[in-house]
Amino acid sequence: METINIMRSMPSVLVFGLLFWSAGNGLAQPQTQFNVKNYGAIGDGIQLDTEAINKTIQAAREAGGGTVLVPAGTYVSGTILLQSNVTLWIDSGARILGSTNLSDYRWPDREREWYGAIVMAYGVQNVAIMGHGTIDGQNLTNPNGEEHIRGPHAVLIYNCKDVVVRDVTLKDAGNYSLVMRSCERVNIDNMTALAGYDGINMHDVKDATISNCKLYTGDDCLAGAYWENVTVCNCLLNSSCNAIRTGGRNVLINNCLIYGPGQYVHRLGFRRNTESGFQILPQRASGANTRAVRVVRPGPVDNMILSDVTMINVRSPVYIAYGSDAPYSGNNLGVGRIIIENLTVIDCGRTPFYISAPRNNPAKSIIVRNARMSFVGGVDEEESNGQGFSPYSMVQAYGVYCRNVANLELHDVRVDYRDKDRRPALFGENIGTLELDRFTAQREPDGAPSLMFAGVGKLVMNGAEVAPAKVLPKTLEPMPGGAVSGEPFFVSATVQNSGKEGLGELELQLGNTSVKRSVWLDSNETARVRFINLQSRTNGDIPLQLGDIVTNVSVRPKPSSRVVGAPYLSFQNLAGQVQQIDGGFYIQEAGDYAVLDHGDQYGSAYLSQGLGETNSAIVKLENPDGRNSWLGRVGIMVRKDISKPGQSTGYLVLGASPNNGFSLEWDSNGDGRIDKRTVLDGYTDWPCWIKLERQGTQFTGYSSKDGTNWTKIGEVDMPGADDGRLDIGVFAHRSSARFLDFKVIP
Repeated sequence: METINIMRSMPSVLVFGLLFWSAGNGLAQPQTQFNVKNYGAIGDGIQLDTEAINKTIQAAREAGGGTVLVPAGTYVSGTILLQSNVTLWIDSGARILGSTNLSDYRWPDREREWYGAIVMAYGVQNVAIMGHGTIDGQNLTNPNGEEHIRGPHAVLIYNCKDVVVRDVTLKDAGNYSLVMRSCERVNIDNMTALAGYDGINMHDVKDATISNCKLYTGDDCLAGAYWENVTVCNCLLNSSCNAIRTGGRNVLINNCLIYGPGQYVHRLGFRRNTESGFQILPQRASGANTRAVRVVRPGPVDNMILSDVTMINVRSPVYIAYGSDAPYSGNNLGVGRIIIENLTVIDCGRTPFYISAPRNNPAKSIIVRNARMSFVGGVDEEESNGQGFSPYSMVQAYGVYCRNVANLELHDVRVDYRDKDRRPALFGENIGTLELDRFTAQREPDGAPSLMFAGVGKLVMNGAEVAPAKVLPKTLEPMPGGAVSGEPFFVSATVQNSGKEGLGELELQLGNTSVKRSVWLDSNETARVRFINLQSRTNGDIPLQLGDIVTNVSVRPKPSSRVVGAPYLSFQNLAGQVQQIDGGFYIQEAGDYAVLDHGDQYGSAYLSQGLGETNSAIVKLENPDGRNSWLGRVGIMVRKDISKPGQSTGYLVLGASPNNGFSLEWDSNGDGRIDKRTVLDGYTDWPCWIKLERQGTQFTGYSSKDGTNWTKIGEVDMPGADDGRLDIGVFAHRSSARFLDFKVIP
């Protein structure tokens, strides 16, 4: 009985090894278990145990392989190097605590500090990390790392074969929890990731299985590219970025639950919303990691299957983009066939199921079967004008948006919304063949048609090619306030189908340019049709004609720019431009840090000591460049001296992100760096207004869609602003904006 109890307390793999040894015929057998405490490890959470653990692994390798046991305790360690034929067993109650000294970490390439990790396997085979213990990275940051913040990974597996990761918990990694490069035959099962950046990031990985994992991440849960023959099943994914963001061939993702918001805040954007449930990352001919040993031949994304997946509270359910709107658009190899079936989406955001490819390299085949997608809605169609394209954008459809797709099939797909939404359910641009079988869509009587196209070769509904409809325009209205040369504007029309249900054609003549739209309408149905994102580079009154209706749109020239002049000053400490224009300013700035607090970089036009103790500042923001990320900020800045970043106190910004709403951010401890903020978890409607009110050390921020009705963003008491007047101005960081009618008022 005593022997049985002892064996029950051991890992099963060790029990098997002991039984095998005891069943021998009396001949000496190789040692299979190596306890790190027998090689000098203390496990007291204080002493550095790196050398002892690596010595244990080396002993196991020299013995021909075995299991290195890390028993209960807390083991402070730098980089642990796994060897071939070795299993690192982290027992229940055991924690490997990553050292907070960056010099304790190693990486396979001296020039690539990015590859530093607590546990590393490099160029080996038949290795495993198992047990119910924890690897804890302590959120270690590296000022010389990526984005001047990312520290070591929890686990790095590089150029390895026959790898198992099972039952362990990886938490608070300084970068990714588990990163794999150039690996074959991988089994990841019942792994838990808590916080950090990506949960599992794989590039150039072949023949892998990921199952029963629970990933709660600040960045992507599952990410990477160049996957081949990979299955993901029975996983729970919670992300403050993307749940799945990958590309590859022969990939099956099955029976997973995806939900937001993220339990752990994104370390760069300080947000918790889940960007997309399933995002395709295009594969590039040059390879995403040229130093990796290539095991997967680069090719188009193809034969990717998403099945039996439920998504709750994500911004966009599916995001497939590799055109100019995608962050990795250059030199990519395109998309072949993607199949999505048995998809349930609940409380999705304002960005639809999104597909966008370049015209010269369309997606070959997107097939969706049995999908129910419910969105929050609440958008007017004209709000999609000039919004850009991202999983945070309010594009010209609430349910499905597709551009440059050779073959699109939607079978038994239903889309609806919670709040009144006047956008089309489906908008398609340059679609070869679209098949709709039992497609059901909610629609507002005063909204857009359910189906709208800017070029569709063939539309088949319920097995039959659709008949033409006779659609007649009733009204034609250009965008209120006119347009700016070279910038997006829209034209609204009211149309009616005077014939049988079908697909009707509309042609808008804009000067010498013809813009065509196709709309689906029932018999005698009336709808509002917006021609969105039109442009004219000709100034003046431009004639518009739709059918027999003729009117004009007024196009004014883009504001001319000049050097910022008195009484304003300018400052910038990164690449960009700060310019004064008629009625305001234009600022465009880069930024190698993701957000202000890591680098305090910005461009600004400001008034020295321009904000008194009982003043307010207000400005209108426009987005002429169509920026559409979430990292940047534009808005109002105050501090004692705007020309002294990283030094001057009394520092606060009221900012709009390109696509993720508004935030109030401030320096709470007087060190000249932003370290606190309100929740950044909204949408940015362009144009918009922001207002900052000051009463002594009390600051309150507001936003508005019309400059009249205001929504409170937050308020804060700023002890660093307790001695009179402050600098105040407008700023941009890693973004751009046009700032109009900036003023400081009592």
